[in-house]
Amino acid sequence: MKRMKLVRSKTSKKVYPVSLGCPKNKSDFEKLLFLLNQKGYEFTLDPGEADLFWVNTCAFIQPAVNEALEHIFELGELKTPHQKLIVSGCLPARYAIEDLKKLLPEVDEFYGIEPFRYFAKEEPSDKVLSESPFYSYLKISEGCSHRCSYCTIPKIRGPFRSKPLELVLKEAENLLKKGVRELIIVGQDITLYGRDLKESNLLIKLLKKISSLPFHFRIRLLYLHLLHLSDELIEAIFEIPKVVPYFEIPIQHADSEILKKMHRGYTPERILKIIEKVRSFNSMATLRTSIIVGFPGEKEKHFLNLITFLKEAQFDYLGVFPFYPEEGTPAEALPEQVPSKEKKRRVKEVLKVQKEITKKRLNLRVGQRDEVLILGEDIKGRLFGLSTLQAPEIDGLTFLKRGINNLLPGNLVKVKILKSGAYDLWAEPLDLRG
Repeated sequence: MKRMKLVRSKTSKKVYPVSLGCPKNKSDFEKLLFLLNQKGYEFTLDPGEADLFWVNTCAFIQPAVNEALEHIFELGELKTPHQKLIVSGCLPARYAIEDLKKLLPEVDEFYGIEPFRYFAKEEPSDKVLSESPFYSYLKISEGCSHRCSYCTIPKIRGPFRSKPLELVLKEAENLLKKGVRELIIVGQDITLYGRDLKESNLLIKLLKKISSLPFHFRIRLLYLHLLHLSDELIEAIFEIPKVVPYFEIPIQHADSEILKKMHRGYTPERILKIIEKVRSFNSMATLRTSIIVGFPGEKEKHFLNLITFLKEAQFDYLGVFPFYPEEGTPAEALPEQVPSKEKKRRVKEVLKVQKEITKKRLNLRVGQRDEVLILGEDIKGRLFGLSTLQAPEIDGLTFLKRGINNLLPGNLVKVKILKSGAYDLWAEPLDLRG
């Protein structure tokens, strides 16, 4: 990788940043923004004020590619002779740069994933918080060594590799010093953390060390892979202070034939065993998953097996995506591709079924105590935030009873759940210390 030099701006220069894609991509971009800020660059939300447009892209499925291209085309039309347009992230990592240069002549420079690495000898342990000052994604690994038949991630981001424990700890401490109240551990498969370093249970060790930091905060884990979700890790999530009992486990499907075609490496029985293990510790522990419908060869019987499984598993929250035949993946060439119209129908059916399950699971929370991280105030003057069962952007929200004057965004407050809806909760504060 050729390292570029960021020159300190003698006059104030402004960057218009666009971050697309997953939390892992966002975390990478926030480290780049930190480096830019260190060199005197300021950030603006007005493209007309910017000296530099920087788009950090996602490209693991076709809709993400299309979204990235739309942003680039739009900024390319706005761009004036004195402005530069830079594109980084998954798009330049997935496609040949020479092809992108022909397609996107308005782009001045292309960089791949983790764009901060082009400008720094060592990975920064700090970042600019671009989404919220109260929660942040803490990325502990890069890449993926699984070979799921539908996925482009290994090609784009390379094999799995753990970040050094001390670097992650330093970043966690820096974020907490900024006032972050929820650290969200992310990676393509965080359960593999440390395996490439020949260290067992390194994730548990990391969680214990982060938990011991002397700040008022909590820890959430995302992207737990079933193949490596051990009994020891499940127990640790319940036992380590500050870690919330939230299990985000992407199963992708629940029919044995489809799972085999996907190269997932586990069976429906294994999924149920993990769910039973989690709920044996706490029946109200949060379980979230994501699934793909319309995979090649998914007949109605396979889809009905999935629906039956979801009704049995009772996930608290769920995300569903139609299958996309991504270029270069084994699944692209599989026979019996499912028509687009049928995939859309199946997405709607899953959402319909899951809506009732989520509604039922949330209703069980009424009368129970929880903890809410207050994020802000809505247009109705209600404080809202995230309970322990709600991750940012993907789950619902919790709204607090009005009339409480001494609570502020950033407070972590104990609450009693008063009411539930299809996706959201309503609560009253019990502890006003924040």
